[in-house]
Amino acid sequence: MNKRNFYGFLWHALWFAFTSAFTDYNTVLPALIVKAGGGMWHIGVLTFISIGVPLASQLLFTPFIETRPQKKPFLLLGINLRIVALAGIGYTIYWFLHNPSFTLFMINVYLWMLFFTFSGAFAGLSYTHLLGLSFEGDERKHLIVSKQVLSAIGLALSATAVTFILRQKPYPGNYMQLFFMASGMLLVASAGFWVLNEKTVKIKKNRTSILNFLKRIPQILRDNKNLTYLIITANLLSASMILIPFITGSLKGKFEFSGSLIGNLLIFQYAGMIVSNWVWKKIVKTKGFKGLLKMTALLIGSMPPMAYFILQLNMVLPLYFFFFLVGSGISAFKIAIEGGLLEISTNENRVLFTGVFGATNLISSLFPLLTGLLFYLISPAFILFAFGLISLSALFFIKKLNCPVD
Repeated sequence: MNKRNFYGFLWHALWFAFTSAFTDYNTVLPALIVKAGGGMWHIGVLTFISIGVPLASQLLFTPFIETRPQKKPFLLLGINLRIVALAGIGYTIYWFLHNPSFTLFMINVYLWMLFFTFSGAFAGLSYTHLLGLSFEGDERKHLIVSKQVLSAIGLALSATAVTFILRQKPYPGNYMQLFFMASGMLLVASAGFWVLNEKTVKIKKNRTSILNFLKRIPQILRDNKNLTYLIITANLLSASMILIPFITGSLKGKFEFSGSLIGNLLIFQYAGMIVSNWVWKKIVKTKGFKGLLKMTALLIGSMPPMAYFILQLNMVLPLYFFFFLVGSGISAFKIAIEGGLLEISTNENRVLFTGVFGATNLISSLFPLLTGLLFYLISPAFILFAFGLISLSALFFIKKLNCPVD
């Protein structure tokens, strides 16, 4: 095993977990928008930027990075740009303290988040390549599950810190502190990438344009049915995943929308990640990533209808239980999709597959915008039940998927 890379990835996973908790798009970001005076549309735009843009923007960078024999420099560039972006959001909130203009505030937040997500997409392609290049088979399974376990522990610890800051500090100064701290923690996390060793892979392809890359996608999907089935599965599961920020936004008016509530939701979400990771680890060992994908579809598909009934109760304990399940679903989704993508790709086509995967995740990319409008036009009950059924239909395509290691 490449121990240097193993511990480098784990170091990044731990400290990046702190960053993720401080900027969580299911709880912290929707709460920031709602408390500033925003509604479902504003949450939809921010969710689109947080979830959709990183996937769709990979098509911009894939033709460039795919043809580079060394990917590590671009990984380091991407993560350093993200550090700057988080500090920029912190400064924007500081500016909002003295210039309470909601429109200008949202424009600046959107711009910094776009910068953050674009640089993340740039780094993500290189990250997936380096991870797949460094480990194979059981070593890869061990790293992915260990990384997720360590991330969940870091998330739980940072969730406690987030709760303390949101409770003790007045708004919006508490959110300003969160983003400045997130920037510092991501700087520490980047040390894990500096120590990585990268083997040079011989590149057979010449550099291509974005247009040519887009033209290649249909043929790539026809030639690689596994990739097609995994993409469809991820899209269908994302239909339910993107509802979580909207569910958080809908809590205003039903509960006291305080820093304590948001912090507690974050704690239960990450507690779900930690506890469930031990279950997912056993499932991966016995059933492989395909078996975990089936469990993921059942869990994620059941979450939107469950949310509807819990919101009718107006009771905080069932709400905490729901976010515990949300954390479990997020953890399962990350392990299963990341592991599945690594298993069906090779060192030569991994960047290509990752770029195609991101470019074709249409639901993750566009549905947050549409969903923000749907909440104004259609009954929330219909949205929750319909999206749940959409996610459950992923079971049909998971059955067709063939993960070689499984």
